[in-house]
Amino acid sequence: MMRYLLSLMVIIGLIVVETSILPYLPEILRFYDFLVAFAVYLSLYQSIATGIPVMVIAGLAMDMLSGAPPGIYLASYLWVFLVFRHVSGWVRIGDHTLFFFLSIIGVGVQNLIFGVAAWSVSRVPFFTGDTGVIVLLQLFWALVTAPFLWLLFQFLFSDTHQASGTGETDGR
Repeated sequence: MMRYLLSLMVIIGLIVVETSILPYLPEILRFYDFLVAFAVYLSLYQSIATGIPVMVIAGLAMDMLSGAPPGIYLASYLWVFLVFRHVSGWVRIGDHTLFFFLSIIGVGVQNLIFGVAAWSVSRVPFFTGDTGVIVLLQLFWALVTAPFLWLLFQFLFSDTHQASGTGETDGR
């Protein structure tokens, strides 16, 4: 129960930052969706029984707040969570390094999902010069901020980890 409450508080905190602080920063600071990094973190360190409900709540909340096509955030968070679910069993690198790489890849996956959704609705090419710059900025900021998010998540969830991310028995 504590994992759910803590996860909900993290979701609310990340949504508040994304919706009330980040829009007022200069364009060069086009941050990515921090909830993607949280989806990666949950996929590596929490059970599927914890991660799925948390990602559904996060996706529904962002879908309601964003004005984007319904279900796009929900789909992107669930895809990121499920795709990276068992990577720690296949890849043998440190916890933080794996989180960094997967966070960057997760930002790319979310942008790909958004681009395909935009293209399917409007038939406008989803990779133009402007979108390329935005995606590259988001990937850059994912590279820069992922270590800090990992430290934050480690601090908040240190007592609720179920997996080490290093291939040890994790009970998932």
